[in-house]
Amino acid sequence: MSTHRWIDRICLVTMIISLFCTILFMNGESLGVALVVDEDAEGYSGSTLFTRNDLNGDWDPSGATVITLNGQSAEIAGNGAYWLNGSLVIAQSGQYVLSGTLTDGSIIVSAKKNSKVWILLSGVSVTCSDGACLRVEQADKVFLTLAAGTENTMRGGAAFSAEALNEDACSVILARDDLTINGSGSLTLESAGLNGIDARDDLVLAGGTLTVTAPRHGIRVNDALHITSVVLRISAGQDGIHCEGDLLVQDGTLQIAAKDDGLHSDAVITVLGGSLDLSACGEPLDGQTVDMQGGELL
Repeated sequence: MSTHRWIDRICLVTMIISLFCTILFMNGESLGVALVVDEDAEGYSGSTLFTRNDLNGDWDPSGATVITLNGQSAEIAGNGAYWLNGSLVIAQSGQYVLSGTLTDGSIIVSAKKNSKVWILLSGVSVTCSDGACLRVEQADKVFLTLAAGTENTMRGGAAFSAEALNEDACSVILARDDLTINGSGSLTLESAGLNGIDARDDLVLAGGTLTVTAPRHGIRVNDALHITSVVLRISAGQDGIHCEGDLLVQDGTLQIAAKDDGLHSDAVITVLGGSLDLSACGEPLDGQTVDMQGGELL
């Protein structure tokens, strides 16, 4: 009988705790309890256009892994990254500070699916003759930050390797998961082959000066593209920006010269603000729907 009484008591306590947790979850905000929501998670379905991490281009790198690129090698101080066959591999979530020159190789992010990766470019030059200079193969989200006062360059060749062609990795930056570019420095992308940026998931441009030259699309995005507070200069042989999902410009300065469309979306183009110089484009704005709520179209 005593054993049964203990089981009954445990069941009662468990029910009370479950009921309390349910009430707290449903009424947490009114009770003054802040619920923690990961707005950067792949499965987040809220309406946030730009998360706090998207807009934070001045994060503290004091605990980051520091990596110095030395031509065909790298000095790595910290955990989470390693050198493999001429390329730098980032394999864990966390913060990384990169500087120096990689003469012919790639920066590869290959982490767990739930990983958040912050990469600070602080005077980086990367050349890859036969593939993408930056490849985001797997992560939940990658934040590529351009350090204040620095100039960074990535140059892609025209002769892609059989492996790059097989993996459809023919661009200067290839991102198979969510990517944000922010900060206040500059990044120049020069593609001798296909696209400048090829984003297979969502792409956010939220700061810095980004210059893209490409024989095909300057920027190609499979899902959504959100733009704010960026200086974006594109010269493209096809579309300046080609987006299969919604394309939003909240603010910034866009200067695009393209043989085809300046901004192209298979869905909705929304312009809330900013300055858009699309005068050197075949068709400045081409979307299923174009919603000009603000901004200046030159």
